[in-house]
Amino acid sequence: MTEQTLANEVVIACDPNAVPADKREHWLETGKQVYAAVQEVRELPNGYQFRLPTDSTMLLKVADYITNERLCCAFLRFTLEVEPNIGPFWLQLTGREGVKEYLRSTLATNDLLDEQVAQAAGLR
Repeated sequence: MTEQTLANEVVIACDPNAVPADKREHWLETGKQVYAAVQEVRELPNGYQFRLPTDSTMLLKVADYITNERLCCAFLRFTLEVEPNIGPFWLQLTGREGVKEYLRSTLATNDLLDEQVAQAAGLR
């Protein structure tokens, strides 16, 4: 099997048990804090991009969140873009076909984003 074949066979399903039990509560709380801080959502062809506040605390929080989220959601590609000149941070969640629809459903049903941000992005 090639790396590409393996990537295409990854199942789009979360496995919260992949996060160590002693880190789950922290992971869930950190995720809520990251999504609550989202200032803008951009739709991408294969996922979404989230603009976050530019403070260093948020940058560390996003890194902390990704550390555990990637265990739970192995099908996601995480990209953290830091704009120059103290510009915004952009967290991208992308993946193969079906990932965007999964993310849309998760964001719409779990009330993770600020109401105005979610509405502006068409997620409500």
